[in-house]
Amino acid sequence: MNSIFNSLMPMLKFLWSHAPQRLKYLVLGLALVAGLSRDWVMMVVNKAAASPVHETMSVWLPMFIATFVTVIAATFLYQILATVVTTKVINNVRLRLIRGLLKAQPSLIDRREHGALYHILTTDVSAVAGFTNTVLNMMPAVIFLTIAVPQVFYYSLVAGFFVILVMIGGTLSYHLQQKKMARLNDDGRALEVAYFERVSEMLRGFRELRLHRRRRDSFSGDIDRVLERLRKVLIRVNIIYETGESSVHALKFLLFAGIVFLVPYLVRTESVVTFQVLTLVLFSLTPFEQIVSSYPAVIGTLVSYMRIDDLARELAEIERAAGESPGYTLPARAPKFEKIALRGIETRYAARETSSFALGPLDFELRRGEVVFLVGSNGSGKTTFMNVLTGLLEPTAGSIEVDGAPVNFASMDAYRAQFSAVFTQFHVFRQLYGLEDVTQDTADEMVRKVHLDGITRIQPDGITRIDLSAGQRRRLALAVALLEDRNVLVLDEFVADQDPERRKYFFNVLVPWLKQQGKTVIVSTHDLAWLNCCDRVLSFENGKMTEEALPPARAASAAAS
Repeated sequence: MNSIFNSLMPMLKFLWSHAPQRLKYLVLGLALVAGLSRDWVMMVVNKAAASPVHETMSVWLPMFIATFVTVIAATFLYQILATVVTTKVINNVRLRLIRGLLKAQPSLIDRREHGALYHILTTDVSAVAGFTNTVLNMMPAVIFLTIAVPQVFYYSLVAGFFVILVMIGGTLSYHLQQKKMARLNDDGRALEVAYFERVSEMLRGFRELRLHRRRRDSFSGDIDRVLERLRKVLIRVNIIYETGESSVHALKFLLFAGIVFLVPYLVRTESVVTFQVLTLVLFSLTPFEQIVSSYPAVIGTLVSYMRIDDLARELAEIERAAGESPGYTLPARAPKFEKIALRGIETRYAARETSSFALGPLDFELRRGEVVFLVGSNGSGKTTFMNVLTGLLEPTAGSIEVDGAPVNFASMDAYRAQFSAVFTQFHVFRQLYGLEDVTQDTADEMVRKVHLDGITRIQPDGITRIDLSAGQRRRLALAVALLEDRNVLVLDEFVADQDPERRKYFFNVLVPWLKQQGKTVIVSTHDLAWLNCCDRVLSFENGKMTEEALPPARAASAAAS
């Protein structure tokens, strides 16, 4: 629990660093004006209560009107600016995390629960950034109470002690439940993550669920159990919150009773003083309740912040490593290479949902313009090898070289610019991100190359249709990869869901055309009938790689080329 509250100051610094530079100082100024103007209204009312009627109407009423207008205007502007600052903080935090994630290796995404990442980028960020609004709303209240409470002591020492006791009691009513509240907030977040994970599974496996009634009912029952547990946690959190609220209300009424009945009994007090004290108390109760009632939200926010901070630290380490690593940089379009070499490469793939897999050690040289086939059973290491080669999976040992120059962390992003890829698991973005300058004629040509003309079209404002069959979507992904026009094209089991005519076209027409264009092509396949279409064959088994001999006729052709 202490670790949670130890995060309060770091969280405030975190929010301050993400707030817009100029506005945050303006908001501080308005908070001061809003808080002090409330205090001034309260003082004007008390002065008017103790003054003769003619003085009240001639002096204090005009002053009350001016102060009242100031309070309303300052509070209105303050709330608007608070919303502007809060929404800007939300955007800044989300963009910082998303940009950090986009710089990370895919293995980081694979290691973490996607539901947890989604929760951090949505609910947790909103909760933490929303705390900006909580703090901003509390600032005028704190300023007001800082001036108002000493005034209560000025009018009545006994009433002042009553006010302090009520404030301490109201705070303790929440503080005594803090451990339970923090644990429940943590449990609630874990259940929300579990719910997000199941929703993601439902969307990915919708056809399988519709096909199997018992599976569908069992899945629905599992979601129901998660939601029911979440509902009970939220109810328990609300019970603790309402217990604190009830305690504060009870103490509030006891304070009124103490001022009206007990203070005059203990100390001789004039009625006008009692009225002035009650005025101070009434003005003070709303800001005090506002501060105290935010206590549960603060605990929940701190739990969310710890999750964000954990991810932010991991991403910051990645950025620092990239900044500290010496290396070369390449232009936007990677220059043609003569040879890419993997030297003593070893790696271990440990995704969250699969068992770990070790690849290597292996040595490999890829020469410009050659067509390389990767063969082997499922799970033999082909996809892991392609991930290492394209820079999407960091090796645990060994090095990658481009024409003899080693690739390091700083130059890895430039190295990846050599590759386009369509992996077994792929995604087609409707918008042409990063390809906005592609001409319509070029886009139409690539769509024709993959036999999708008349079915869909790639346009500057997006792809007209992506709800295609599995084979068509894979060919659409290939069209986009061809538009990238990079030096190396990597295709993972590309023909697995293509019909025989499309396979024949791919191996006999498309692959030779790519080679003619000077592209280097790497294809993983189970279809060994087309080995005569490649220059080299690499065979994988249990993470080990060997180069197979080509058929004699093809070997002679490859040597000649």
